Amino acid sequence: MKTKKTTHQKLLDITFIGVFAALSYIVLSVLFIPFADMYIHFGNMVVVLAALLVGGWQGGLAGSIGMGFYDIFNGHAASSPKTFLLKFLIGLTVGLVFNFLVSRKKFPFAALLTSGIVSVAISVSLVIYVFSANGSYKGKGAVLAPIFLLIGVLCIVFALLKNKFSQKTASAIVGAVCGMGVNIIGETLWKVVSYSLAGSTVSAAFTSAVLTQASTLINAGIAIIGGVALYAALEKPFNKILNK
Repeated sequence: MKTKKTTHQKLLDITFIGVFAALSYIVLSVLFIPFADMYIHFGNMVVVLAALLVGGWQGGLAGSIGMGFYDIFNGHAASSPKTFLLKFLIGLTVGLVFNFLVSRKKFPFAALLTSGIVSVAISVSLVIYVFSANGSYKGKGAVLAPIFLLIGVLCIVFALLKNKFSQKTASAIVGAVCGMGVNIIGETLWKVVSYSLAGSTVSAAFTSAVLTQASTLINAGIAIIGGVALYAALEKPFNKILNK
């Protein structure tokens, strides 16, 4: 049974929502890196970190506010509703999955191994695509393949060496993977709808949406690796602040 939050804990929630909202806005403003026709950013990493440290809905709300208002004030107002929704869902998903796995007090071997195998399979598929296809997406595939390979290998290593790693860290990895999976699905659906409204057939819209997710996938890799690494480093200090 959950205990009711004290006034102090509620104030901490509000404070950290504000801090992480500001941080997500700042990293988008300062660390927004153009790469080919893609853009790389660290905003999703902040959302993942906030969800793991403070809580799912708190991290999601912080990302929603910070990244949503970034879109509004920087020429992307049309996509801000999508940003508000998806960033909240990232944080909420990360928090729910992480807290569920931690509460079980059991190392998430199957979830980690499955995440690793899926990531490695995506990496292999991208390598095959790079060597067999023509077009502008070959370069993106070459960038994405090692990112997914790294994520996959890390998940598999954590799974196989479960006695060497923290159950919380392993749960954080699975939570982050699930959160970014929600974001990737949401971004894809948004583009499918956008292309369909512009006159494309559903099949053509889906194909175009999938093939233009390179930056989304790269940012997902950054969020998973960076968010979990920072969580592992900051968990103990934050637990003291939050009296956990």
